[in-house]
Amino acid sequence: MTDELRAQVKEMMNKRPDIRFEANGESKEYSLYVYGPIGGFFFSENNAQNVRRKLQDIDAEKIHVHINSPGGSAFEGVAIGNILKNHKAETIAHIDGMAASAASVIAVACDKVIMPENTMMMIHRASTIVWGNAREMDKTANDLKKIDKALGASYKKRFVGSDADLDELLDEETYLTAEEAVALGLADVVGEEIEIQDLEDLDDDEDGEEEPFQNAKDRLIAKLGRQNEPAAQLNSNQEPEPTPDPADPPKQNLSKLFLNI
Repeated sequence: MTDELRAQVKEMMNKRPDIRFEANGESKEYSLYVYGPIGGFFFSENNAQNVRRKLQDIDAEKIHVHINSPGGSAFEGVAIGNILKNHKAETIAHIDGMAASAASVIAVACDKVIMPENTMMMIHRASTIVWGNAREMDKTANDLKKIDKALGASYKKRFVGSDADLDELLDEETYLTAEEAVALGLADVVGEEIEIQDLEDLDDDEDGEEEPFQNAKDRLIAKLGRQNEPAAQLNSNQEPEPTPDPADPPKQNLSKLFLNI
């Protein structure tokens, strides 16, 4: 992670958590906003109980889930994802800035994921803080290994690569641009750019020669991106054009765990 990204994540963690639910006029479309840290020890209002309370009595046909979050409690993130997944309405995730860690689980639980060109998604291994003796440390390490296996299941139904490919991305705590997320199957649509500071400093390849891949993400994008092209280039409020590709992948079962970032 670059120093710039670390600073932005730290600033986001210090923001007051905000979860809002708004009706879009007289239609049966609603907007759910999940901004800031999610649940857990952040004492956030962004928790599954609040989401369930807001959704339980509405007759919605479509719910737009707007996300800008560095993550937080994995258990709350998974529970929110399952609530959205089990709702009768079509759910559409809009990444307004960042969907990191637990927030990415909420995003991939939705029926469709739209990412503007200058937004990001982050996926990584489970992590936690522990204090104690060697036996307690060993137990925590073993628990994390089990949770890592469950964590992979949160993405597998969407991810277009192999399990080994996904493991590499999780090992490296990978930040994905919108185009990269679409190429890997973790998002569906690249939307129109939102006016925020660009997070990347990309150098042009003046000679036109291929550079060696610096990490697993670049190598997998080069390999899997060709298989998953073309990525839909649409505004976030537009429906994607039909393509001759096979049917959309089945909805995944997110009744799994992963810990706080």
